[in-house]
Amino acid sequence: MDWLSLFPGASREKPRFIAFAEAVLRQVNDFLPLIAQLQSGFSFSEAEGAQLDRISEAVGLSRADIGRNVTDEAFRQYLLAKLALWSWDGTNKTVPEVLGIVLPGSSQTDNRDGTVTITSGGSLPEGKVFPVPAGITIHSEGGNGG
Repeated sequence: MDWLSLFPGASREKPRFIAFAEAVLRQVNDFLPLIAQLQSGFSFSEAEGAQLDRISEAVGLSRADIGRNVTDEAFRQYLLAKLALWSWDGTNKTVPEVLGIVLPGSSQTDNRDGTVTITSGGSLPEGKVFPVPAGITIHSEGGNGG
């Protein structure tokens, strides 16, 4: 981006100011690739191994929550599921939306008796990540997640 084009016309007529601005902006432009690398290193979707562990610790979660030998992909799905649950409004109406993030391929049936039945299509332990409104009991059916 041409940052100098954002300066007002009166500023562009001052050569010493423009030289100073060019020097500062050149340093900023030199840091942009580094900033892009840092962003990917602190992203749930791109971090791997120890870096993914450090990011999870920053939000109070760890691999031990679901098993130390879990793959990065399964751990990443667990983290995204927990974040979805933390931002969930807690209503039965929004369960399907959150369920799509938490346990893709799963479904919920409201039994209209204070219970719901889960048909699990995911591989995460649903008791740790399933969105359950307060006062609702879960019945689980088959699927991959158990």
